Amino acid sequence: MINKEILTTKIGSDIPDIDSDYTSFVMALNAARMDERRNQAALMSARLERMADFIFKHKMKWRGVTEILQQEAERIQNEALETL
Repeated sequence: MINKEILTTKIGSDIPDIDSDYTSFVMALNAARMDERRNQAALMSARLERMADFIFKHKMKWRGVTEILQQEAERIQNEALETL
């Protein structure tokens, strides 16, 4: 039995457009980065609000506020080191 199927080849259209694929990838990556930045900014804003509420509620003096800020800075640094 002879295979008589004829396949057509479209020259040029089967070749992937590398520049287009790369550009799409970079755009998707940048969108994901911006989304992550927005999420991190929202988290930081919420943390600062909670800290301000705590300070106001407890009528803290500047020494107590300084200690809270130092603790928060240490917490952020530890979180950053965990991602390495």
